[in-house]
Amino acid sequence: MKAFFQKFFSLFLAFFFFLSGLLQGGGSGNSQQPTPVPDTPSDGMQTLVYGADATRQSLNLALPAQKGETGLVLFIHGGAWIFGDKAIYNDVAAQWASAGYVAATMSYRYISDTVHMNDLLDDIGAALAKIKETAAAAGYTVNKAILAGMSAGAHLSMLYAYARKSSAPITPAAVVSFCGPSDLTRADFLENNALGSLNDMLDLMAKAGGVRISAEEYTNKSGNYEAFMSALRAVSPITYAADAVPTVFAQGEKDNIVPFAGVKELSEALTAAGVTNDFVSYPNSDHDLANDPDSAEQVYNLSVQYAQTYLK
Repeated sequence: MKAFFQKFFSLFLAFFFFLSGLLQGGGSGNSQQPTPVPDTPSDGMQTLVYGADATRQSLNLALPAQKGETGLVLFIHGGAWIFGDKAIYNDVAAQWASAGYVAATMSYRYISDTVHMNDLLDDIGAALAKIKETAAAAGYTVNKAILAGMSAGAHLSMLYAYARKSSAPITPAAVVSFCGPSDLTRADFLENNALGSLNDMLDLMAKAGGVRISAEEYTNKSGNYEAFMSALRAVSPITYAADAVPTVFAQGEKDNIVPFAGVKELSEALTAAGVTNDFVSYPNSDHDLANDPDSAEQVYNLSVQYAQTYLK
């Protein structure tokens, strides 16, 4: 499974360098080719440690030129919750800081037999507290945030913003989700997933929710089935649709990892709950969102619009 995400890593880079080109004002014709992820933050960024694990519980922070009250744009990386690093968003975060926002990209602990999804949500809360404290000491007041990410990072962005907004050190005001899993209990997510076999997915979800299950129990809906599904519902964004924040959804119609229908269902649940959201389909793209530049530019424009609207 880790090798699968390594294969997609350069495609993710290509997509976010495309966004970086847009942020620099060039439009879709100025997209850049992917380059190796730097081991150090971009110029003007500082690395902060927010937990005991100095490698995984760390973030890169970029501050805008003008001090005072502003909003935060926080990027959370993807990688099936077991792979990836904050460095993928260094340049994009730096560009958002140049546009006047506090911006950061964070790493978090990977899920395992002892670290589960709620622990990753704790990491996001600790990172937000560290950002707020550091920004305040430098002369910035940050009370609202947009959380953005791709795949697992999008899932964490939605889950934290929807389920923990009332206790967050910086209030999540909106989310931008690129291919974020919406409902971890869906059969079309657990079965026939390009990430791996049913056993692979059940093992991954056992790490996510903290309840282990065998393929036989899953198929027969016996043993730990109900506890397993209950644990996954608790860490699925759709469970908290009524408490969601405004969200931009970017989703490939050919995605063979995150079901298109599941993300669409979450968008419809937000609409039914009266929560503002925009669903942007990528008709020619799978999980890498690589084949629909017009859709990508639409999502970029919506991201700017959401920042201007919800980070006031």
